[in-house]
Amino acid sequence: MESTDINRPMQSNVIKAFVSDDGLAAIICPNCGLTKQIPIADYSGKGQTLKVRCRCKQLFTIRLEFRQSHRKRTALSGTYLILSKQGGGSALIQDLSKDGIGIMVSDFHKVRVGQKLQINFSLDDRKQTPLQKKATVKSVNENRIGCEFSKMHAFEKDLGFYLRV
Repeated sequence: MESTDINRPMQSNVIKAFVSDDGLAAIICPNCGLTKQIPIADYSGKGQTLKVRCRCKQLFTIRLEFRQSHRKRTALSGTYLILSKQGGGSALIQDLSKDGIGIMVSDFHKVRVGQKLQINFSLDDRKQTPLQKKATVKSVNENRIGCEFSKMHAFEKDLGFYLRV
């Protein structure tokens, strides 16, 4: 597979490619299914979207994801509490990783970037494992809130196993 940098608005058919710690991105051709690990060091600083041509001649666009860890999509019910002041409510946990969480909160909220939250929810595993996580708000986009788990509360065995399945 060959790749080149592109600097134009992202297309709706862009494929995510996660970059590993060793600087390799796993690219999967949407046409033939060929998987190839490519080094991305040559593309650092050139943007995160690349055009790739597979050996089957299919041309497609990938977006390099430099996340520390993969996020698992979920639809778990939970609650959140703003620790620095009164406030909180119900939350829908939309995605989870070993380092953070993405939640959707009710219509009106007082959540701001930098605040500390306590998020309570249960996994949808066989044991319905209850979790209580402390996290720092990293992004607020209307009712969508992205948080990073506090280092003391980041990894735990039950969450790690849940993320693997």
